[in-house]
Amino acid sequence: DVTHPVPDNTGYITEGQFYLHDGALDPFGSLSRLKQHVVGKITREDHAQIMNTMIRFYAEARDARQKQAMAFELSAYDHRLLKFGDLFRVRFMAIGVSMTLEKALDLSWQTLAECFEAEELLMKQSLIDKYYPHSRQSEEGRADSGNAAE
Repeated sequence: DVTHPVPDNTGYITEGQFYLHDGALDPFGSLSRLKQHVVGKITREDHAQIMNTMIRFYAEARDARQKQAMAFELSAYDHRLLKFGDLFRVRFMAIGVSMTLEKALDLSWQTLAECFEAEELLMKQSLIDKYYPHSRQSEEGRADSGNAAE
């Protein structure tokens, strides 16, 4: 609870706290400044790029949700962002979610593939070639969300 800080006389800055909002984790307040010490060094090579891409799309999904709330016309891309935001909250931010980092990275790629074309990810092509699932299921997921916009 950031509004009621607990005094810490150890001299260390507390890390690893999670912000909660509406029963789910809030990734924007929970991001750690220590992540650069392990991401991509101890973890899988795609960790940094997948983390940044997921947060970027989630921020865009929040913007699309605001546009929707203000009755703006939404593009097909906005609808895909909304789908991504919903999947992101359920699969990654719900309090009951528990998975290994490896599984979270794989699920991140699958979630991105369900909502976006590989070219929209703005990631290193070598990582896309290695990890982006080119399955029929991800193509159908994108087609379904595109139809919702029409």
